Amino acid sequence: MRKGREEGAITLEACVSVLVFLVLMLFLAGLFKMYMAQNATAHVLLQTSQSLSLDEYSSERIGNGGWESLGDLINGLFELCNNDEFTSYTSCHEGAIVDQDVIKKRFVGYLTGGDEAAADEFLKNVKVVDGLDGLDFSESYVADDTLYIVLNYELEYDMNVWGMDPVNVRQTTCSKLWKNLE
Repeated sequence: MRKGREEGAITLEACVSVLVFLVLMLFLAGLFKMYMAQNATAHVLLQTSQSLSLDEYSSERIGNGGWESLGDLINGLFELCNNDEFTSYTSCHEGAIVDQDVIKKRFVGYLTGGDEAAADEFLKNVKVVDGLDGLDFSESYVADDTLYIVLNYELEYDMNVWGMDPVNVRQTTCSKLWKNLE
C-alpha cells in the first residue's frame, strides 16, 4: 500500500516541476522577444539618425543653389525623385524643430522599406503597445550641430500571466550633422 502512495507523490512532483519549468521557459522566451524588439528598433533608429544628419547638407546645397556642375544638379534631382521614405528632407540646423513625421517616415523606410502596414504589424508582433502609433519621437532635438533622436514606446510582456504593466523604453541616438564647409 505504501508503494502506491510513493508513486503517486512522484507523479505529482513531476507534474508540478514540469509546469514550473514551462512557465519559466515561456517567460524567458518573452524576454528574448523584448530584447529582439529593442535591438531592432535601436538599429533602425541609428540608421534613421545617420540618414537625417545628411539632410542639413542637402538642404544647404539645394537652398543656396550650390550646384558646382551639371552633374551635381542631375545627381541631386535623381536623389530627390528616388524614394519618398528616404528623401523627405528636413532642416536640422541649430534651433530647428525636428519634424516628427519625417522621422517616423524615415524610420518606417528603414524598418520595412516604407510599408506602414508591415511596420505596424511587425511592431505589434514584437509587442510594442499600439504598434506604429505607439512610437513617440517628440523629444528629438538638435544641439551643438548634433541631431538627437529620442524614441519612447512601451513593450508588453509576451506571456503576461501576472498582469504586469508594460515596460517603458527610451532609446536615444545621435549623429553629427553634415554641414557645407564652403
